[in-house]
Amino acid sequence: MIAFFKQFDVTLFNEELGNDKSILRSIELACGSAPDEWVYLCEDDYLHVPQAFEVISDLIVHRDEYLRMRKPVRFRRGSERFRNVPIVIHPADYPDRYRRHERKFSLIFLSRGCHWRQISNTTFTIIAEAKTFQRFRALFEHSANGARDGYLSKKLYGSHLFGSKTLALSPIPGVATHMHEEVMTPLVDWETLARSYLTELNVA
Repeated sequence: MIAFFKQFDVTLFNEELGNDKSILRSIELACGSAPDEWVYLCEDDYLHVPQAFEVISDLIVHRDEYLRMRKPVRFRRGSERFRNVPIVIHPADYPDRYRRHERKFSLIFLSRGCHWRQISNTTFTIIAEAKTFQRFRALFEHSANGARDGYLSKKLYGSHLFGSKTLALSPIPGVATHMHEEVMTPLVDWETLARSYLTELNVA
């Protein structure tokens, strides 16, 4: 992995910190970035489709267009509050969101590349502006103790009434997957994609 990343123009931190301290270190780096810079915290067990960042960048660039709410009228007041709410992007989708007894109300937004679903839970694999990490730094750091992404989600993401601190979104279909058999993003042939990557890297 180190040899792979050294092929690119990146600053590499290779520190043996353990899970919690690794998350804390990532938060520290995110908070040290320029406020308007977008930062991606990515855990080591996610796989992405080739066009993942084209889809994500499109949402970031056109967020005001895609996230504008015109109807229904009863949401207009909420829409004004919503326009100023920071967004957090989680690139994976999860199969429980399609199970009949586990579905819940979510806002759905349309972009050029996909739909985006409002979600109430993420892992620590998220994309947000540095100023979002700076604003909620204490919450991120507290959640890192024990890697409590459930606690982070409960405190940071809210309901469809826009009473939340941030708006969490994931693409439909997902552009990444958590590499655990029970929770892999549906609608993508991940095994074939993984094999193609391994072949490209000459490690198959």
